[in-house]
Amino acid sequence: MTKRRNIRKERGSIITFATILALTLVVLGSAFLFFVLFMGGQKETKNAVDAGILNAGKQALDKISVPLPAGPASTFADITTDRAANYLIGDGQINLRRVNRMWGKAMLMAINIQAMQAEGTAGSGQGNVSNALSEAQQTSDALAKELMKQERLHQFFQDVAGQNSVRMLGNGAQIKVKAGSNWETSLLDRGCESNIVLNGGPPLFNLPPGYVLPNNYYTQCTRPNPPADAAKLYFLKGYTPLLVNDKTFWQVPFKFDDKPHLVARSTFDANTMKNQPLNWNFAVPNAFSGEGEAVKNGPTEKAMSWMLTNPREPFQLAMPHSFVKIHVDENKSHWFYYPGGPPPLPDTEFGIAQTYGYTTETQSSSMPGGGLLCTTVSAMSVLLGTDVVGRSLDGIIFGLPEGNTTAVENYLTNRCNEMISVTGHSVGVNQVHQALSNPVTIGALIAGVRDFYLYSPDGMSLKCNPAPLAIAESPWLATMISNNPDGSEKLVIDEASMPAPIFFVPTVVPAPFCSPKLALGWGLWKKDVAWQPGTGYNGCLGQIRVKRWTNVHALGVCTFP
Repeated sequence: MTKRRNIRKERGSIITFATILALTLVVLGSAFLFFVLFMGGQKETKNAVDAGILNAGKQALDKISVPLPAGPASTFADITTDRAANYLIGDGQINLRRVNRMWGKAMLMAINIQAMQAEGTAGSGQGNVSNALSEAQQTSDALAKELMKQERLHQFFQDVAGQNSVRMLGNGAQIKVKAGSNWETSLLDRGCESNIVLNGGPPLFNLPPGYVLPNNYYTQCTRPNPPADAAKLYFLKGYTPLLVNDKTFWQVPFKFDDKPHLVARSTFDANTMKNQPLNWNFAVPNAFSGEGEAVKNGPTEKAMSWMLTNPREPFQLAMPHSFVKIHVDENKSHWFYYPGGPPPLPDTEFGIAQTYGYTTETQSSSMPGGGLLCTTVSAMSVLLGTDVVGRSLDGIIFGLPEGNTTAVENYLTNRCNEMISVTGHSVGVNQVHQALSNPVTIGALIAGVRDFYLYSPDGMSLKCNPAPLAIAESPWLATMISNNPDGSEKLVIDEASMPAPIFFVPTVVPAPFCSPKLALGWGLWKKDVAWQPGTGYNGCLGQIRVKRWTNVHALGVCTFP
């Protein structure tokens, strides 16, 4: 007999199974959803932390700064701007964007003093360069310490990370700074280029005559497939000790036009000071790490990020607020006679040297017994000033009689290039001559002006003017225009000489019982040009001093009848 099926029992089993299955699917679905939300939340957290540390590194370039020790009057006040334009007045603050400009200017001073020492013209420059280095080191150390304080970066991190969504972790979840040891700094791209561009090309780079920068101190752009803008540029190396005049100078590497970006933890960790020491006690960092956590009634997720920053702004090695002074001595006339007889017998200078200006004039002189058997010899109404009349400052320095003008050109061209701050720009001998040929200098010389100033108003071009015009065009000159170079002077052109177009017949009064036999007058133009170099510590890069004079010779000879 067939057993009767227990339909009610079977139906109950199916319901139970279905319930269990449904519960299982709900649990699995919930677990899967939790997993998806967890993974999504983790990704959102990582993205938010990445964005936060990138912003922190970018903001650290400008918003973490330290004041220069001496305030706005400091040696480095002129490079405390974010643009390469000489007319700008700095704010007296050094940040990560500007720190290489400060080190570069200090290094340029050291290069100048080393060249000056080689020529025996160092003067008091060595002490000034040491002071400049001390100021740069002090300021750089203070900046490094500020950049290493994690709390200085926290707000920059929070400003961006806190705005990123982490809603997969739940409504109200937000990224917060997780303070601690995972906020570190590192020194990446060692030996790569800094953001300081050298003026010109190797091996001289428009540096002082005789100075050659070691070729392991500079590099071209190290990026793969470098940008076209970098093709002709040479940069100081970063995180490389640059030894000049027995002093060490530093640069922070910033690859040319490279965007701030995330880096791998392994790269970051391998270049920290503790893992790869650098012989720079307080090295200014260029890379930062940070940690954040997603918070909703307690931490639910955390992440770390590592980034390399970059200002993406090159600056030329320069002293923007600097100048060369040009001083013109009074022109003199010296009067020579031949009381013992004509050459080769020696002449005798008689009387006080007279001054003459930058227009023509006549002068006279007389010497008792100024010729052989002469009671007096007189040089009357001699025309003077034809050596300077109508000449610009360029003609006064380089015009006849010439002398070793090439050496003078080299000194001036070097120092003028040290004023040029706009990347990729330089000046040559022609630009120096053009500036010195300013027609204004002609009238100024006639008016009695004896001091002129060679400067760059815009970081690209050169100007030469007397003080009032120079200050009006470049107001920063007002506080330093009276400064003199800290080196010692040397003659570059020593008594250059040439016959002058001066011919006259002196008046000869014979001695008793004698009669005039010979009366002849002539002139010689003379010129000295001296160079007094400066390190640039006080803004003055050097001084050209020009001395011009005319020797007037009057020969009188009398004989017995």
